[in-house]
Amino acid sequence: MRVLVVATNIDVPGTHGGSTHVSELVAALGERAQTMLLARRGSHGPGVLDVGLWPRTPPFGLRHTLATVVGASALAAVRRFAPDVIYERASSYGTGSLLGLALGIPVVCMVLDEHRSPLSLRYASRIIATDTTLVPPRFRAKAVQVSWGANVERFHPGVDASAVRRRWGLGDGRVVTYAGSFRDWHGVDVLIAAMSRWHGSPATVLLVGDGPERVALQAQAARLPAHHRFVFTGAVPYDEMAQYLAASDVFVAPFVPERHPLSRRRGFVLDPLKLFESLAAEVPTVSVRSRNIMALFEDGVHLSLVDSGDADALARAIATACDDPVAARQLARRGAEKVRREHTWRAHADQLIALFEQVRAEAQAA
Repeated sequence: MRVLVVATNIDVPGTHGGSTHVSELVAALGERAQTMLLARRGSHGPGVLDVGLWPRTPPFGLRHTLATVVGASALAAVRRFAPDVIYERASSYGTGSLLGLALGIPVVCMVLDEHRSPLSLRYASRIIATDTTLVPPRFRAKAVQVSWGANVERFHPGVDASAVRRRWGLGDGRVVTYAGSFRDWHGVDVLIAAMSRWHGSPATVLLVGDGPERVALQAQAARLPAHHRFVFTGAVPYDEMAQYLAASDVFVAPFVPERHPLSRRRGFVLDPLKLFESLAAEVPTVSVRSRNIMALFEDGVHLSLVDSGDADALARAIATACDDPVAARQLARRGAEKVRREHTWRAHADQLIALFEQVRAEAQAA
């Protein structure tokens, strides 16, 4: 089977969740099928064609115009590749569906949020999502629920953390880590507020990432008496993230879904890759109570969950994990077992390949 993956607003490699998702997806599919990727301009790697012209969210009036231009520019290369099926990330705004129409082959569309084209929803043979309520009701008969995962060969408890601990002067002390985008709804300000209430033995707060809130977060931390214990690393390449997790005693994902426009209306609909990865690494993990996270992992069994935005509750949960590391690691091990059993990129690729075979057979029978 030959699979064309269309993710024209995603840069590969990159340091954000979209880049991780596309990179791991293509790698896992590539073990099972010949795979080509259409990605954002500047992307590179085996089988990658960098044709995308826009940022992650293009201006509304230009979305379909740009999709048409990009699809036309890639058509000759795609014809030479001769895919059997197209997998389109919906934020490509119909580029994959246009190519599918031009080549007469089926399309599977992945819907992550509300960045999508009606053309993709209409033309796709299947629409996959981690929450099928994201698919409009008239197209929901084509919806298939999936979940993301972790690269368990990359994220595991045997990773050497010594280089990261040396680089940031962590020594043998406790480390509480956040990694991800510094955006309002990621709740890093809540983590800083929680650690300002810290009364245990000294802990370094490792804040890995970048984003529009970074300056404000650095100012928030600088006002605290223990400001020197907050370390902002900047964005870190995905290839190095396993070392940062290995250096962590506790990993925190303090989301505030109420600050995210889509999640405020629908509930938290994004399955955070960082939770799969931190648990795969067997790092004690603290996050927030939300429908999607609780559908994946059980509070007190795999990880610890608190109410979003509650800095006091977050501080208590982090302190509990630090004060009883044996119990915290037991939770993390159970979480890791669940990830390795149910939530790997290889398992996701297997599900997709089966789906691709179905839609190809349906197209051939039509």
